[in-house]
Amino acid sequence: MAEGALVRFENVDGIGVITVDNPPVNALSPGVPEGIVESVERGNADPAIKAMVLIGAGRSFIAGADIRQFGTNRPPPVPGRRPHQILDASAKPVIAAIHGYALGGGLEIALSAHYRIAVPSAKVGLPEVLIGILPGSGGTQRLPRLIGPKAAMEMIVSGRHVPAEEAKRLAIIDELVEEGADLRQAAIAMARRVADIRPLPRIRDRDDKLAEAKADPGIFDAMRKSIARRARNQKAPYNCIAAVEAACNLPFDDGIRRERELFDELENSAEARALRYAFFAEREVAKLPDIPRDTPLRPIKTAAIVGAGTMGGGIAMSFAEFGFPVKLLEASPEALDRGLQRIRANYETSIGRGSLTEAEMNCRMALIEPVT
Repeated sequence: MAEGALVRFENVDGIGVITVDNPPVNALSPGVPEGIVESVERGNADPAIKAMVLIGAGRSFIAGADIRQFGTNRPPPVPGRRPHQILDASAKPVIAAIHGYALGGGLEIALSAHYRIAVPSAKVGLPEVLIGILPGSGGTQRLPRLIGPKAAMEMIVSGRHVPAEEAKRLAIIDELVEEGADLRQAAIAMARRVADIRPLPRIRDRDDKLAEAKADPGIFDAMRKSIARRARNQKAPYNCIAAVEAACNLPFDDGIRRERELFDELENSAEARALRYAFFAEREVAKLPDIPRDTPLRPIKTAAIVGAGTMGGGIAMSFAEFGFPVKLLEASPEALDRGLQRIRANYETSIGRGSLTEAEMNCRMALIEPVT
């Protein structure tokens, strides 16, 4: 094994173990996809290798693409040399061994493998919609073929992380190891069991789950209607639905091309640029200069808010909702009284809708102390 390599290959008694080692979360930064491709090809070329295991070093499998690469003039992948294509073409079985997270491009690579094994604490998902794009490496084409278009749309449009046990029930994961078991050894054992099974199971070749859409072609419009309110002014969720619809209506390779077209529409959109900015901004605020990571946190016991207007009142209500005493400060008693009346009116509206009880309102109002 080459020390310091982003992707390492090791022959373990006839099983090729491919380890992605790109801390902290094994993102698909430049060099990682190429390393996976080279390792799978190496395993296929070696007669001593009977099957392969793809696993992540450290705390995760592959937690997704390197988001910093989106929206840049990165070179396009060499045709036919993407990891998904090489895994599809592999003559020997590949087992994806998942711990931590398999998200976005990480799950798409796992779906391109022939089998998936995971620890119970693992989570999988396709959260690209949360940064204004869609899964652009076959996720919208493989997942519906594996779990059906309805379940696939729910996962892709919501972007949620699916726990391993649920993923096993959905058949995204083939095997779960016991809690505390050695995932690497379990994956190697699985590789030995399936090494001689032919034909190799490829998700791209399946169409049985797509019958759901043929039986009920209205499922796509129903999904569009169901997200109309929360996805207002957003394009990514609708492109996700269109991509899954393409998976049900087109041959696999044509669906992949349609997925890419829909992805390209989104990558440099204002929506995607804004959501990428927000993604990185949220992480930057946690990196305060000159403050060590191990600085102990001081408990928050009360809050003080200057201004009882619409914004200040809303902040006071948020603190009170979680049980924090709040001091609400205004320049004049009249302004303070108007602010408290506005807060009470908001609570009374919630009572009228049935989302709050009068007792809960009184408890929260008692936590808000007016100060002038």
